[in-house]
Amino acid sequence: MKQTEPPNCSLTKGFTLFELVLALGIAGMVLTSIFKIADGAVRSTSTMVDMQNEDISRDAFFSFLRNHFDSLPGNAVLNLVSTSSSEPFLSEMTFQNTPVSFNWGGVPIAAEATRLITVPTVTNGVDIVLEYFDDPILDSDEGPAERGIEPIASIILLRDVRLFEWSVLDGREYNSTERDEWPYEWEQNNRRPTYVELKVRFENGDREIKRLFWIPTKQNPRTSMSALQNSARNSRQGAGGGRPPGGGGQGRPGRPPEGGGGARPGGPGGGRPGGAGGAGGAGGGRPGGGAAGGRPSGGTGGGRGAPPR
Repeated sequence: MKQTEPPNCSLTKGFTLFELVLALGIAGMVLTSIFKIADGAVRSTSTMVDMQNEDISRDAFFSFLRNHFDSLPGNAVLNLVSTSSSEPFLSEMTFQNTPVSFNWGGVPIAAEATRLITVPTVTNGVDIVLEYFDDPILDSDEGPAERGIEPIASIILLRDVRLFEWSVLDGREYNSTERDEWPYEWEQNNRRPTYVELKVRFENGDREIKRLFWIPTKQNPRTSMSALQNSARNSRQGAGGGRPPGGGGQGRPGRPPEGGGGARPGGPGGGRPGGAGGAGGAGGGRPGGGAAGGRPSGGTGGGRGAPPR
C-alpha cells in the first residue's frame, strides 16, 4: 500500500502586535518632529512679517509728523499741554489754522484744527490718536469737551506705546538751555517753537527713539504775498520791459519817420534842381527849398514853386 504524505501547509507569517506598536510609535515621533519644524518656520515667518509691518507703521508715523511740521502755514498756531505728571505721560498737541482736507467715508472734509493726543490703555501704555475738528479750539481757555465741541473724525495712529513724550525749544534760548531741560509745554499762540523733540519707546525693553523736528517761523500770509508781488514787480521792471524810449521820431512801421529823413535820399544838390534850397537838407525826399522836403520850391513853403528863369 502506497503511503501518501500530508500536504505541506505553510502559513504566511505576519507582524506581531509589538512590531505594530513600535512602528506606529516611530511614525508618530517622525511626524511630530516634522510638524514642530514646520510650525517653527511658520511662526518665524509670521514674526518677521509682524516686525516688518511694525517698522513700516513706525516709519510712516515719523514721516507723517515730519511732513505735517514742514508744511505748516505761516499763520498756524501750535499749542502743547501736558495732562499728567506721572507715567504714562499724557499730552495734547493742537494745531489751528491748518486747513487739512481729507476723505472720510468717501466724503471730502476740511478741518479747522487738528489735535494729536495720547490715551491711556489698560496695559499701562498709550494710544496715539489724531482728531479733526470743524471749529477752532484754541480761541478759549476751556477745552473742546467743556465747550461741547466734538471731533468730526479720529484716527488711531499707534497702539499701546510704552512712552510718548514731547519737548519744545525756543530758538532764542538755544544756547542757554540744555537738551534734557527743554520744556514739555508751549502755550504762546503768537509764536511757535523752533524745535520739537519726540521721545518714543514702542515696547517694553526696546530702546528709546528720539526724533527732532524743525518748525517754520510764524508769519502773516498777507505779508508774504505782498513781498512776493513786490519782488515780481521789481524783476519785471529790472528786465527793461515796456515801450521803447522815445526820440528819433519813430512812427508806425512802413512809414518814414518824421523829421528824420524822407523815403528817397537827397544828397547835396541831388535830385531835381530847386530854388534856394537845392540841396536836400535834413529831410531826404525830393530836393526842395527850405527845411521841409517835397517838390522844388523857391521859398520855405512846401507848395509848388515857380520854374526857374
